[in-house]
Amino acid sequence: MLRRAEMTRGLVIAAVVLLAGAVSAETVGGLHENELKTIDANNDGFLSRDEFNAFSDYAFQEMDEDKNGTLGRDEAEPFLDIKLFQNVDRDNNNLISKAEYDAQMSADFDAADQDGNGQLD
Repeated sequence: MLRRAEMTRGLVIAAVVLLAGAVSAETVGGLHENELKTIDANNDGFLSRDEFNAFSDYAFQEMDEDKNGTLGRDEAEPFLDIKLFQNVDRDNNNLISKAEYDAQMSADFDAADQDGNGQLD
């Protein structure tokens, strides 16, 4: 049970690194092997947009403790610093909606996919 909890926490932290706009080959390469295997569903060594989206959805659901579709500061605090929280909270209502989160993750994927091939390597 603890191993699953540690893996879940590791995956959520990886999502936050991605959310921070730090997606790169080094980020993907820096993930623990088990985390990368979990994210890379087809085990090809790359993260496709679909794999990335599935991973970011999973991370959001794990952070959304009360399952209300938003992240309050208390839910996000273990993973996001205040500045990152405020950057993602585009409407400044002190909540990160799923739409705000998805928009940031999509922008981060696009920024990291420098060759435009739809995958991160």
